[in-house]
Amino acid sequence: MKYILLLTASLLFLINLNAQTLYDFLNKSKSTYEINGTIKNATEGDTLILGFYRTTYTSAATFAKDTAVIKNNKIVFSGKDSLAEGMYFIFDKKTTSMLLPLIVSKQKISFECDIKNMQESLKFINSPVNTTAAKYQEFLQVKMEERRQLENQNLPKEELNQKIEKISEEINNYRQNIITKNSDNFFGMFLKTTEQIIIPESITEPEKMHAFYKSHYWDNFNLKDERILNTSNFYNTLNDYIDKFTHKDPDSLINSIDILTNLASGNEEMFKFIIEFSFYKWEKELKNIMGMDKILVHITDNYIQQNLCEWMDSTRKANIIERAEQISPNLIGKKATEFIDANDRPFMKDLKGKTHTLSDIQAKYTLLVFYGPSCGHCKKEMPKVKKQLDSLVNQGIDIKTFAVATEFDKKEWEKFIKEQNTSSWLNVADIRHQDVFYIFKDKEKNMFVSSDIKSKYNVKRIEVPAFTVNNNQLNIETFKQVKQQYKDSEFILSENKFSCLKEKQPVTSSDWREKYDIYSTPVIYLLDKEKKILAKRITHKQIAKVIKNKEKL
Repeated sequence: MKYILLLTASLLFLINLNAQTLYDFLNKSKSTYEINGTIKNATEGDTLILGFYRTTYTSAATFAKDTAVIKNNKIVFSGKDSLAEGMYFIFDKKTTSMLLPLIVSKQKISFECDIKNMQESLKFINSPVNTTAAKYQEFLQVKMEERRQLENQNLPKEELNQKIEKISEEINNYRQNIITKNSDNFFGMFLKTTEQIIIPESITEPEKMHAFYKSHYWDNFNLKDERILNTSNFYNTLNDYIDKFTHKDPDSLINSIDILTNLASGNEEMFKFIIEFSFYKWEKELKNIMGMDKILVHITDNYIQQNLCEWMDSTRKANIIERAEQISPNLIGKKATEFIDANDRPFMKDLKGKTHTLSDIQAKYTLLVFYGPSCGHCKKEMPKVKKQLDSLVNQGIDIKTFAVATEFDKKEWEKFIKEQNTSSWLNVADIRHQDVFYIFKDKEKNMFVSSDIKSKYNVKRIEVPAFTVNNNQLNIETFKQVKQQYKDSEFILSENKFSCLKEKQPVTSSDWREKYDIYSTPVIYLLDKEKKILAKRITHKQIAKVIKNKEKL
C-alpha cells in the first residue's frame, strides 16, 4: 500500500509538471510582447502610446501600435502578435510629446526613468541594445552642447574649425565602435546607415564627385534586410536617390531602379517594396512627363512579365500589361509605326483617294498630327500649330506635316482643311465602312420592334449576325438562339416578314489608334528624318522648343 501511494503521488506530480510545461509552451507559442516601464513623477491615469516607424511609398510614416494607462507610476504594453524588429517610441497622448525612443529586437523590454529628468535617469533592464542606444544619444547631446559653446566663443576661424573637427572625429569614432560591436543587431545596422559617404580629395570635378557619390550611395545599407523599412531615415534616403542623385531621363531612372532591385534581390519583402515604390513614383510623379512611359514598359517587361511580381493580383497585372503594350510602340526613340494593314498594304488616303505613308515625306522633321474635324479643341489648336510651323519654315527648318483625321465624315474633313487653310499639309484619313445588319422599328413602315421596349414606337437598334439574315429577312428562331437576351422577346411582323435593313458602319483598317495612344485629340508627334519619335503628345509651343534644342538655335 505504501508503494502504491508513493507511485500515485509521483504520477500526480509528473502530471502536474507536464501540465505546467504544456501551459508554458502554449503561452510561449503565442509570441507575445511585453514592454514594462516604471516612470517616476508621471501623471496618474495619463495614456501613453507605443508607436513605430514604417517606410511607405510616400514617407517615413509613424503608426500607433498599442496604448497603456499609467497606474502607480507603471505602464505595460502587451499583445499577442510579435513586434517587428525596428524603431519604436513612446509618446504622451495628451501632449503628443515623445518620452523615449525604443529599439525592439526582443519581445520583452523593461525600463525605468524619471519624467523630470529622462535622459540621465533612463535605465533599461536586460536590454543591452537599448542601453547602448540611450548612451549614444546622451553622448551626442554632450558633444552638441560642446560645439554650441565653442560657436558662442569669439575664437579665430581656424581654431574653431579645428576644435569642431575634433568633436566630429570623436563622434565618428564613438559611432564606429558601436557599429563594430553591434553588427549583428538592429541598432548597429541602423547606425551604419547614418554614416556619410566620403569623397576622396583627389576627386574635384563636380560630375566625377556626383558619379562617385552615387556609385557608393548604398555602401552603408543592406537592402536585403527588410528591417530597414522599420527605420526613420530609409524613405528620405531612397527618395533622394531617385529625385536628387538620378538624372531626370527615363534611361537613368531605369538604371537606378535596376540597381535597387538587384541590391534587394533575395529578400521578397524588400524586392516588392522597391518595385512598388518605383511604380508609385512613375504613377504619381513621372507619368505625365514626356518619355517617362518607358519606365512603365521596362518594369512590365523585366519584372511583371517575368513572373517576379507574384504579390500582384491577376487583374492588376493584366491592366498594367495592357497599358504597357499600348504605349510600347510609340516610346521616344522608336521608329513611328507605319500606317499599313495586316497584309502590309497602306490605307491612309487623301481627299482624292490616293494612298500615302509616312515614308512618303522626305524632310528632316515630320510633324505627325492627329485631329478630329468636328473637335472644338482641334479647331482652336490647329491655327496655333500652323502658325508655329509656318514660322519654323520661314526660319529655314526642313519640316513637313502628316495630318491624320480621326473621324469618318469626309465632308467634315474637307471643310476642316479648307477653313484651317492646311491644304499644304499631307492630309489623310482612314475612312472605310462595312455593312452591318440591324433590326429596328420604323414608325412609318411599321416593320417590327421587340416587345421589351416600353413604347412600341421607340427605336431600338440591335446588331444582327449576318448568317441569321437572308435577302434582308431575319430568321427569328436562329436569331433568338444566338442572342439569348432576346429569347423571350416578341417581334411584330410586317407583311408576314421579319424584315431587316443593312447599315454602313465605319471601321479602321488597323490598330493605329492604339499604337499611337489616341484617346482624345489633338495629339502631336515630332519625328526625325528616319521617322524616329523625338517628342510626343506635345503642344504647339513645344514644337519649336524641341526643334531649337536639336538644332541648338
